[in-house]
Amino acid sequence: MKALLICPDECPEVSALAGPAPLANLCFLGKPFIHYWLEHLAGTGAKEIKILAVDRPDQIRKAIGTGARWGLRVEVIPESHELTCDEARAKYCDLDSSDWLQKPNDISFIDHLPGFPEQKLFESYIKYFSAIQFWVSQNPNRLQIGAKEIQPGIWIGRRTQISSQAKLHAPCWIGENVLIKPDAEIGPMAILENGVVVENAATISESWIGTETFVGNLTQVQSSLALGDTLVNFRRASVAKIPDPFLLCALRNRNVSINSGHFLGRVAAVVVASLTFPFALITILKAKLQGHRALRPRRAAAPEIDAESFSSITYFEFSNSSSWWRRWPQLWNVMRGEFTWIGNRPLTLIEAGKLVNEFERMWLVAPIGLISQGEAEGCTDIASDEARAHASFYAAQANWRLDFAVFFKALLRLAGRKLAAPSSDQAGEFKEQPIELTAP
Repeated sequence: MKALLICPDECPEVSALAGPAPLANLCFLGKPFIHYWLEHLAGTGAKEIKILAVDRPDQIRKAIGTGARWGLRVEVIPESHELTCDEARAKYCDLDSSDWLQKPNDISFIDHLPGFPEQKLFESYIKYFSAIQFWVSQNPNRLQIGAKEIQPGIWIGRRTQISSQAKLHAPCWIGENVLIKPDAEIGPMAILENGVVVENAATISESWIGTETFVGNLTQVQSSLALGDTLVNFRRASVAKIPDPFLLCALRNRNVSINSGHFLGRVAAVVVASLTFPFALITILKAKLQGHRALRPRRAAAPEIDAESFSSITYFEFSNSSSWWRRWPQLWNVMRGEFTWIGNRPLTLIEAGKLVNEFERMWLVAPIGLISQGEAEGCTDIASDEARAHASFYAAQANWRLDFAVFFKALLRLAGRKLAAPSSDQAGEFKEQPIELTAP
């Protein structure tokens, strides 16, 4: 049986939501909105679906592929303008054919939730948020595979890290690969899509946070839709762009340079290596006297701009030393411009292959560093979900202020001291006062 879907064009009423992707691809409770329609039609017996798209059909095609995951054959057809259902029926449907689904399932304009035509998403921002509330209230555990209810009315997805010092208030729904840091307060009626990072003491209530969005330290978001650096107050239908990435920003599509060969960093590596060479020589001689191999070779996945493929870099470490001193031979990689002082720690090719989604694969976008943000925050398990979240955050936010903050935190942690300041106080930029984000 056949069916046809008409994707909405850029709706002026909710244009801020269509910035990074077409509305049909907008992440809605853990997955692209169009996926709900494909699941719905597959359940009604459809086998072949044509999708008409005006806005960025290539992105829609990439999001759904061939449709095999739903047992469908899907074809995305670009259109020059948005067709009505009657126009689409006249253009694409064979009236004499009986292999089309019965009305109204044969042709659908996907501006509402499947099976609930009264739940329009794109007529206004407040209707979009109301539709999310409605859909969550229906059956939260069906929204995302692996989601679980940790408390009544509080749902979280897989590989999500929530600090024990964070506060969650029902109802709230939290997607996959989300990182929520200490003293953050989430809910009531807060929706966090996949890959969101919420920093220390941030507050989110009656709001939707779009996929892979960073909410900064002490930031307050209320009655709003936040997607990247775009903030929408849905009650006033006002839109604002937040210029400060430490308050609100996207965690992807940022131009992160992988050129790790900064001249000053190389000079510093030469100076440090020269001053500490006698201690390194002692380490090598000690290993030789004990009959051990002093240097152990390693191969790391080299960072790439698109993080879709990677080559490898060879580096060495002392085989019989503590975790920090073991890295002394990697100063040579810094001198050659392969490593930086601050970056993401090297992954083996096998470890890099286990990064399963775009958010995690951002690890490979940033330069390889001697010191990582995760280590500065006390995360020593490189295979943990927390380490992946820190690495992705650093790849998106890398700048000299963050590098200084990571460096000094690592020194203090090495000295056995605890930091009194919140973990995302980027080199002292924020005062200890909540920052409320409000669209004008």
